[in-house]
Amino acid sequence: MKRDAKKDLIADTALSCFLASGYSGTSVDNIVKASGVSKGGIYWHFKSKEEIFLYLVGKWLDENKRALEDRLSQDEPATAKLGKFVDLTVERARSPVLSLINEFVMAARDESVLNHLREMVDRCSEENIVADVINKGIEGGEFKPLDARAAAEIFVTMFHGLVMRWHFKHEDISLLRRVAKTAMKIYLEGLLNRQAII
Repeated sequence: MKRDAKKDLIADTALSCFLASGYSGTSVDNIVKASGVSKGGIYWHFKSKEEIFLYLVGKWLDENKRALEDRLSQDEPATAKLGKFVDLTVERARSPVLSLINEFVMAARDESVLNHLREMVDRCSEENIVADVINKGIEGGEFKPLDARAAAEIFVTMFHGLVMRWHFKHEDISLLRRVAKTAMKIYLEGLLNRQAII
């Protein structure tokens, strides 16, 4: 088996273990048993359980960034693109990886590990993508002139907050979808350039 394939096998098996027992409830021995890879084989690819987890999170963040860029690649109004961001955020809300990330952040004590996670999140920044959409909306007269970066931070934080709250409450996904659509309408009220629409 090629090195990358084995690394992905270990990571995928570890994800199954994390999903079954949580990050804290999973040991490297659990991953050894589930994967059939020796402990030495696992340590050949990863230095620690944390490194396995960060590798998984990196892959997940990259996939999400590509999915968002693909959805926003069409030539359409900025409002439609922001709506696609909301739709994707609601779809991703069901991902158990979000709960695992929250658990990991709450349990991590090593500041260098947390800094590495922050760097990964920054590298896949949704805020930069959304700021570009808002800037294009401003340039095209669809949105009123404002600080696009600040508007993007508000937008992304608002929807991530809604997803986090939904995760804690474990309510029906249709409620999250409804709340997200309402939040989008309220947000756009402050963004739309009504003079250009009239």
